[in-house]
Amino acid sequence: MVAGSDGRVVRTYRLGAGPLVFVTLLLGWPAVLFVRLVVPDEGLPLMFKASLLVLVGLVCAGVVWFWRAATVVCEDHIAVRQLFRTRRTAWCDVLSIERDRNPASARTLLLDREGRLFALPGGVGARSDAVREIVEVWERSRGEGWASPSAAFAEAARQRARVRESAVVWALLLSAGSFLLLLGCGLAVGYAAEWGGDGIPWVLQVIGFEPVVVFAGVYGVAVRRVGRRRAA
Repeated sequence: MVAGSDGRVVRTYRLGAGPLVFVTLLLGWPAVLFVRLVVPDEGLPLMFKASLLVLVGLVCAGVVWFWRAATVVCEDHIAVRQLFRTRRTAWCDVLSIERDRNPASARTLLLDREGRLFALPGGVGARSDAVREIVEVWERSRGEGWASPSAAFAEAARQRARVRESAVVWALLLSAGSFLLLLGCGLAVGYAAEWGGDGIPWVLQVIGFEPVVVFAGVYGVAVRRVGRRRAA
């Protein structure tokens, strides 16, 4: 798009049509077929159906995130579009835009004046030309009052980001592990009891809620720890 003035959009970076279609067909289409198979089945308990729909909802949320995630560059700010919100940061509040220092990562990270360090979505990190274009707009629009962050400030932001990323990884691992454990226990109980569609053990009926509860609990505890460290 043509650069404008003030808040007008300069360019929007998002994943290409190929990856989006691939993710949709890989995850979204099986989820739709699964819903069409499970919901009309009158022999399944209502709680079990609701539990399975929660799992399908998580998959669909992931597909929606791939379609929605984008980095929107404007003349006076940069917007990071996520699943449930859009984070807008004025150029004067952006302290750095640089590639992730982890050699195994292709992300581009933005550090703002509040000490938040987050990745720019939409495939920005994999395209050096995109990073260069964003940095050019930032350097042109950040104003004369801009000052680079201190090394201590930047390192503290990186540490908090690493803690959050670690929390996400642990939350995902514990969610998946407990889900598989619960599934195994439920199948074992059901096999021993020779249950049918109307006698599904309660541990299987609520299995879809387990990943959400475990992830929210683990990640919530980790985020509170980050908040206490930041306050200290």
